[in-house]
Amino acid sequence: MSSTDGILLSRLPPSHSSITVGNGHTLPVTCHGNSTLSTPTSSFQLNNILVVPSLIRNLISVRQFTKDNNCTIEFDAFGFSVKDFPTRHEILHCNSTGDLYTIPPAASSAAPHAGLAISSSLWHLRLGHPGPAAITTLRQRASISCNKDSHTLCHSCQLGKHVRLPFSNSSSRSSTPFQLVHCDVWTSPVPSISGYRYYLVILDDFSHFCWTTPLVHKSEVTKHITAFCAYATTQFSLSVRSIQADNGTEFVNKTLTSFLTSRGIHLRLSCPYTSPQNGKAERVLRTLNNVTRTLLIHASMAAPYWAEALATATYLLNRRPCSAVQNNIPYQLLYSQPPEYSHLRVFGCLCYPNLSATARHKLAPRSAACVFLGYPSSHKGYRCLDLSTRRVIISRHVVFDESVFPFSSHPTHPSQLDFLLSNLSTAPTLASVALSSDVAQPRPSAITRCFAGTSRR
Repeated sequence: MSSTDGILLSRLPPSHSSITVGNGHTLPVTCHGNSTLSTPTSSFQLNNILVVPSLIRNLISVRQFTKDNNCTIEFDAFGFSVKDFPTRHEILHCNSTGDLYTIPPAASSAAPHAGLAISSSLWHLRLGHPGPAAITTLRQRASISCNKDSHTLCHSCQLGKHVRLPFSNSSSRSSTPFQLVHCDVWTSPVPSISGYRYYLVILDDFSHFCWTTPLVHKSEVTKHITAFCAYATTQFSLSVRSIQADNGTEFVNKTLTSFLTSRGIHLRLSCPYTSPQNGKAERVLRTLNNVTRTLLIHASMAAPYWAEALATATYLLNRRPCSAVQNNIPYQLLYSQPPEYSHLRVFGCLCYPNLSATARHKLAPRSAACVFLGYPSSHKGYRCLDLSTRRVIISRHVVFDESVFPFSSHPTHPSQLDFLLSNLSTAPTLASVALSSDVAQPRPSAITRCFAGTSRR
């Protein structure tokens, strides 16, 4: 019996609902499976391991052990010996002190797997807090390497993803990319650092690949949909054939209607006050907001940084298995090649970009402690926020500490953040936020931008 399923090589439903301990209490069993006990000289089979989270020690049944491995065990005052039953040859000898006969940690079953340091919980953080099914799918496809199934309760997920009732799933499905795209606009209760108050989401019905664009005004929707149609034609040699949206005036206006009509694009609208008819866009908004909210909570970042978290959420969501397309990956369906995962890092963590090219002199520091803000769409690198200078640094040469989050640990950050929050109406913008999507959008050409002196629009 074990308190964790991390040692299991196979995980099965529980064969017993509970066990009874010496004081008469019952302890629940969560699952069972098989594993091995490796020693420098041999390996033993451990069958029918019961996972009981309430235990404080792993226990081995002598009868089950001798039966599974065709051996005998001899106990004395100093320890015990395991001997091969047919030959009586000693296989393992362990000295023990105290009241229990213990096996040294060096001979435990976790030793063969100790080389893999990345646990599933760390990938859960790197991928933006997906469900267990997404991690399992990526492991089965060998896209990521991890061996520790630590099904611990994620506090950030509970705060960021707690829901009431899910939307009903749609049974319709397009046969080619851009045959039908779903659109919707979400209004933020808090303006972003760069002054954005809305964002537009565009979802491809075939691949479930999504694009998001922060907006200052809803009237900007028309120009971004126009640009998206040109993007689909140029990058994929495909035309948008239909657009599904709600009945909002940002979609029902003369300018957008004339553009779509001139190109033969069918505009499909939901009935007034009937949001389920635009259900796919509503659901992707909910998913994006859940991931965005959870990223901010885990990084201890304030709500005005939602545009930064949204860009990262969009980037990660397109690279995670999606249940709406049979657990396929939207990026792979759209681009016909699997995405990379090795460059992913935990949003909001401490990072150190290389600043040697912009150092004032040869004895100046070659880096600075920054906050990881995500992945720029026009560069192959990382976006790093230096709170001491209020600069966003884009660099490929970055070292990360994914266990430290400056917004929750650095003593100078709260005062800086309070200043920004108390001056939102006049606060300078974060220039490099720009348009957050997987579409290559124009961004500032300079490597770094400062908060001060940057226009809101």
